[in-house]
Amino acid sequence: MIEIGMTESGLNPIDKTIIAPDGRIILFSCEQFIDDIVKAGCCFICGAAVGSKAFNDEHIIPRWVLRRFDLFSKSITLPTGERRTYDQYKVPCCKDCNSMLGERIEEPASKLLAGGYDEVIERLRTQGQEILFTWLALLFFKNHLKDISVALDKNPTKSAGFIGDIYDWPSFHHVHAIARSVYSRATLLPDVVGSMEIFEIDDGLAADSFDYVTYSYAQVVMVRLGRIGIVAVLNDAGASAHAWKHKLELIDVPISTLQLKEVAAMFAVANIDLLERPQFGTMVVDFVVMIFARLPNDIKLPNFVPEKFGDALLHAVRDLVEQRAIEVDGTRDPKEVAAKIRTGRVRFLTDETGLLRRK
Repeated sequence: MIEIGMTESGLNPIDKTIIAPDGRIILFSCEQFIDDIVKAGCCFICGAAVGSKAFNDEHIIPRWVLRRFDLFSKSITLPTGERRTYDQYKVPCCKDCNSMLGERIEEPASKLLAGGYDEVIERLRTQGQEILFTWLALLFFKNHLKDISVALDKNPTKSAGFIGDIYDWPSFHHVHAIARSVYSRATLLPDVVGSMEIFEIDDGLAADSFDYVTYSYAQVVMVRLGRIGIVAVLNDAGASAHAWKHKLELIDVPISTLQLKEVAAMFAVANIDLLERPQFGTMVVDFVVMIFARLPNDIKLPNFVPEKFGDALLHAVRDLVEQRAIEVDGTRDPKEVAAKIRTGRVRFLTDETGLLRRK
């Protein structure tokens, strides 16, 4: 048996790339992951170099989502304020892996997330949790891999570097292993699937709205697909949902997009604050790959810091603040609303008494 740990988790760094007899890289060393996938622009699934085979690149937001929500000609706003059309928002991927992802991840995820909330929940009761978690890891990883080519300053005359330059890339290695697990044929062992909550969304926004938010440092992803809202933590083994169980249990009716974004902020702060982190690793036994988790003895968090939560919440709702769609204490002025949210005292999910805000 070969047991190799993930750098970000506190286990031994991965120092050896493992190749199956059929030539597939079933486990990238941490060094090769950074050199080939992050820096060299190789296919982020199989590792093929550009020019070694046909490439047609992978949409960050998959084509089935673009079709379902009519996003092909619409634009996404990057963290720098730059706008790009969804259809051109891609990462390096060879043609073979692009097709494979479509068949093994995107098509099953599309079917899993089709229809209404009750239909989706019923499917997830019997199947699909691992597929959904892998799809979310894939979406998160593609989004941040793209940041390696997104300039920190949208002014092309300035050389401020790229967003991806500030990332701790070894911490992305575990998520990359999950995102490409359909290629490595890895099994996700119990507890690898982290906190993942599904909500019914019902608010004043369009019923066919698409939205997503990520926290790169906390490895949290939030997606709204019409009336389905999903929040997941990719590296906590369920700890964040456990930490906020008392709040999550209050949610017994459809919630708003603002409330969904608050859950994402709650999970981000909890995951960052964990005093003892789960450890993740990969076992390869006779070229059979298993991704595993080792849980801490207890889930412990430091004292709650309102300002830290406020910063996380503002990250999730900043677009709505700038659109003057949020009113706090009688004002919609973006600067005033942002300042109030930063205090950490603003809540959309619960009222002053701690009860769920209902429409």
